[in-house]
Amino acid sequence: MTIEKFSLIVKSSIANQDQIPSVLRRLGLHEPQATLVLVGGAGGMSEDLIAQTRAFFRDHIAPFVIENDLAVVDGGTNSGIMQAMGQARASHGANFPLIGVVVEKLVRDEPTLIEPNHSHLILTPGSDWGEEVPFLHAIPTQLAGSAPSMTLLFNGGKITWMDAQASVEQKRMVLVADGSGRAADSISKTSTGQLLEPRAVTLLRTGLIRISNPFTQPETFMGIVRETFGVA
Repeated sequence: MTIEKFSLIVKSSIANQDQIPSVLRRLGLHEPQATLVLVGGAGGMSEDLIAQTRAFFRDHIAPFVIENDLAVVDGGTNSGIMQAMGQARASHGANFPLIGVVVEKLVRDEPTLIEPNHSHLILTPGSDWGEEVPFLHAIPTQLAGSAPSMTLLFNGGKITWMDAQASVEQKRMVLVADGSGRAADSISKTSTGQLLEPRAVTLLRTGLIRISNPFTQPETFMGIVRETFGVA
């Protein structure tokens, strides 16, 4: 199987961040459009957490995206939260832009990495995981323009810390999913003094981190999302 087999996904390669506006136009994506960014767990999530996340995305995130005409940007691969978002989009028969941003060499070498329910794929330079991070956060800034945007952080490992830092550097608020494990829980526990994780301290000092548990308090979590996008 080659990447070209994913014929329903609109694809474009990008060489540098200066090309972002032209790539968005080429893909038929028109700013400003309110945009949700998803970062976090891929292969490191337990089956139980994946099941809870799938249900939350299906029952809460996808309906909100549909009702409010949002675009969604994530890492585009067929695992963890990216798979959950793709499956949620498919389960609703939705057509909102779901844009995967991933290193081109990785998916050329292994095309099955792609989550097939994404609508668009932007292929970045590089040769390893994490090299897509600057693009993954600059693209939604350009796409949103004057419209709101925010980042949701579920679970996550070392690249998720890079994602969180890149998001706040773009002045984009990050809503951390308490209870989703790993990086997310490290940030949450540092915020309450249960843990002292220096990377979390740095993020929390920006004032751009919010924390809520989507599994035990879904309405509180979604209330923060609605507030950010100006939805009553």
